[in-house]
Amino acid sequence: MRATIVGIVSIGDMGLGIAKLLQSHGFRVVTVTQGRSEDTLTRIRAAAIEALPSDYDLVVQADYILSIVPPRNALATAERIAEASLQPETQSQRQLLEDVNGHPSRSPLYFLELNATPAQSAEETAALFHPNETKARSSVPIFLDGGIIGAPPTQRPDGSWTKPSVVISGPVENPPPATFTELADALNVKLVSGRIGAASTLKLTFAALTKGLTALAILSFSTAEREAVLPELLAHLEEYSPAMAGLARAGVVGMSPKAYRWEEEMRGIGEMLEREGGWEGVGGRVYGGIAEVYRTVAEETILGQERVGRRERGTSAEDVAQILAGRKD
Repeated sequence: MRATIVGIVSIGDMGLGIAKLLQSHGFRVVTVTQGRSEDTLTRIRAAAIEALPSDYDLVVQADYILSIVPPRNALATAERIAEASLQPETQSQRQLLEDVNGHPSRSPLYFLELNATPAQSAEETAALFHPNETKARSSVPIFLDGGIIGAPPTQRPDGSWTKPSVVISGPVENPPPATFTELADALNVKLVSGRIGAASTLKLTFAALTKGLTALAILSFSTAEREAVLPELLAHLEEYSPAMAGLARAGVVGMSPKAYRWEEEMRGIGEMLEREGGWEGVGGRVYGGIAEVYRTVAEETILGQERVGRRERGTSAEDVAQILAGRKD
């Protein structure tokens, strides 16, 4: 029997970690290279990920597609996949490849939306994959809402893996295909609800706390630096709230290469708090402000030029505070 084929769009920091984890478990990982940057192409080649020329080829070959893109690109990515799945010859071309679950005809394609977007966006995206009189069910991927909580997978020296939690919600077949269970085991997938949007809400409420705290630390640390009391602030945190000190320091150091992605995620959190949480007039103001913190980091300081694996500045809380404190001087 052939290997299960998992398509990943796209191969950023998280996508690369997920790809390597799946490869270590015997999955065949593919991606689309059309329109990708040279940095991304280099990562793809270095990780021996199979490159496909188009979304159509991805939809024809894959058994599962994972969308792991910046939030602002999530809807457009889903639209491309939905459009490719509805091409007249897609289903017949898919049938040329044997079914990985041993069925006489090819099992449906699953599309896992794993981006940090609010529940309303997940519901709107799911509508792209709903069949109607012009869409045969066999040609439309099964849509699952989801999110990734935690850092990218990494392999330990002993060969085991650290894994984030991949939370999903939506209409998983009952019983699920055997390959879905294998994929879920490899990726540490947790089905939290049969309702589209639930996983997105879980992901964003988690991020509201973690990335929200980092933004507060940025504001506090940079202000203390401007007033020449940052060492005293850090000393008091270590003495009276060491857990908070550790979280704040780690968050501030780690955020620079991701700030451009987090801006839109924070705006999505504001939308979620207002729509799902009932905090009308509050959620948008609070997290709109936090989004502005990350926009400032990404667009108005040298920290926005940082990339994972190529860090030069912002590698300490003190350096981040110094850069942000002096941004308007």
